[in-house]
Amino acid sequence: MKNIIFYLYLTLGIMLCLSCEKVPQKDPVHDKPEETIPEDNKGFVESVPDTITFTNAEFIYNGDDIGEATSDGWVIKLYTDMDIDETGAPVGPGHVLQMLLNVKFDESQSADPEYLEDIYTEMTNSGNFAAGTFVNGYMTSIDLPGGERLDLADATYYAEVMDGSTEMDYDLLDEGAVSIIGSNDGTYSIDGILVGKKYTKRYFRWEGKVEPRNNVPEEIPNSTLKTDISGLTFTKGQLVDKGDYFRLMDESYRCFLLFLVDDGAEFPFERPAGTSRVLRLEMLVPWDTDLKEGIPAGTYHMVPRNPDTSMDKDNIVPGVAVTGLPDVFAEWKMAGTWYYEMYENDWSKTYARIDGGTITIDRGSDGSHTISYDLTDCQRNPKRISGTTTLETIRTYPE
Repeated sequence: MKNIIFYLYLTLGIMLCLSCEKVPQKDPVHDKPEETIPEDNKGFVESVPDTITFTNAEFIYNGDDIGEATSDGWVIKLYTDMDIDETGAPVGPGHVLQMLLNVKFDESQSADPEYLEDIYTEMTNSGNFAAGTFVNGYMTSIDLPGGERLDLADATYYAEVMDGSTEMDYDLLDEGAVSIIGSNDGTYSIDGILVGKKYTKRYFRWEGKVEPRNNVPEEIPNSTLKTDISGLTFTKGQLVDKGDYFRLMDESYRCFLLFLVDDGAEFPFERPAGTSRVLRLEMLVPWDTDLKEGIPAGTYHMVPRNPDTSMDKDNIVPGVAVTGLPDVFAEWKMAGTWYYEMYENDWSKTYARIDGGTITIDRGSDGSHTISYDLTDCQRNPKRISGTTTLETIRTYPE
């Protein structure tokens, strides 16, 4: 059927080109074609349905649901005015249009409707989720109690709701274009022409406020830094011997934990308390290093963790620094290298898990430590934490 329509349009296009009459260009999203092609009332007449003006809309933001930072998934459901039964299903007569759009990626994953503004066309293939496309409609099913199965359309589809019923007659959509435009008053307009398995063009529009429902699972970020932190210095520190922290049982290394803090911090035990910025550094040193002698001089490079947060044995050697352990925010559980700020013993909203960089230790002849740190956090666009602190003495725990 599509091929027949194509060749008919091709023939008509050639006829029009041969004539001297200029044909104005049409917008494929906003302009409807002429219902007839005049030639002594002869020629092909396409059946063009009326434009459906939807009055109700639901916007669901699924965020980066494919996990590739390529696009965000948005589901837009448009309805005409219909009664709703006790199960929440619309009762016809009426129309429903659902679109699953691949929208420009929002790094903050915040369901910002401004990202919706675009023109969306069909995907080039089922594995290409490029922004500016919609996902083709398909049928799925759910199992009901009693062994019955309910068939439902998903992704992008049109449905006519039967009169006095919740039953829907589906058309799975896989061609066309959709335009979403924002206005200065905060409203948005959606216009489109979509075609599906029934080879009927679905003209539609909607206008109104976008109030999205954020369907992204809430996650606690491992870093909240918005900008780099440079020139970071501290006034005191405490060094802790963690011993064979990774339990290799071969005396091949020793883990030293260094806390650098401001004057507002105290050390009632191993961890700092009070109000202060804190840089928590973990470095691996030779097994025979004496805690009282301090940290051996050298540059300690951050070594990566595996996806399961473990570390390869080959990386558990003297001369390296340990990246922060992800998703562990309780001070008595946390491990690795972190930056955080605390107020009256509690963490503030500013913190960062360190995922890269170096720590350089220079030792003075008087036993002093000059600690230089050039670190990066774990964000997709890493923020930098850098500075130098010189301490004549570092208290140790245990003393």
